[in-house]
Amino acid sequence: MDNRPIGVMDSGVGGLTVARVLHDLYPKESIVFIGDSKRNPYGERTREEIADFGEEMKAFLLKKDVKMIIVGCNTISFNVRDNFTEGPVPVVKMSLDISFPEETKDVGIFATPASIRTHAHYHYLTKKYPDIHFIEVPCDGVAAAIEQKKEENLISSLVLKAVKEYHACGIEAGYWACTHYPLVPGAFEKAMPGVPFIDPALPTVEKAVRILKDKDGLAEKAGESRFYFTDGLEHALPLVESLFGPVVVEKTDLLGV
Repeated sequence: MDNRPIGVMDSGVGGLTVARVLHDLYPKESIVFIGDSKRNPYGERTREEIADFGEEMKAFLLKKDVKMIIVGCNTISFNVRDNFTEGPVPVVKMSLDISFPEETKDVGIFATPASIRTHAHYHYLTKKYPDIHFIEVPCDGVAAAIEQKKEENLISSLVLKAVKEYHACGIEAGYWACTHYPLVPGAFEKAMPGVPFIDPALPTVEKAVRILKDKDGLAEKAGESRFYFTDGLEHALPLVESLFGPVVVEKTDLLGV
């Protein structure tokens, strides 16, 4: 058994959707979360910038003596350097092992522009599901609007703009390839009524837990979870408390202290 916490990183508040699944399914596991709200959004940044920011957050979490790091962010997951997952502490990136409703023929991949530029989701999914037609939909500004707690109607209009621009109006299912998006399901429902959306948070957590089980690394007693953000506590605090109850939420400069 290993009672050390699991680290979760994100460009802001989006990774809380992954941390929430971890907390709900494995309540004995304590969490150290780091959200880089100060430099959000990552989706419009260069790959080099994203990779550097990811390294800084990894170093922060390692200083917190975590037993594992979950990259609760697609933009970071698919823009880090090849050696990012190396080291004594397992690093788990967002999972691509998802499934779609039976007989689905057209699927939209909704992500930040930076994630779409890698085409990681598209290449993997087209190979796994050759009979499905996938459409990449870069949602410019959506993650930032969610981070800033903009009104649902505004977020919905941004989604709809992207849907129309990238000709995804006829899709039968959508894939949330950004962990911010499950925070506003109503905005996507308004933009695309009746279209089901797939959230990869569950397979990501399951992938992480399998690794811990193989190492006999699950916790045997619940510990204290802590949530750190580089800015925007006024937005992050009520969201964290709504998902996890009363926990420690602090601002940090990423120095690991």
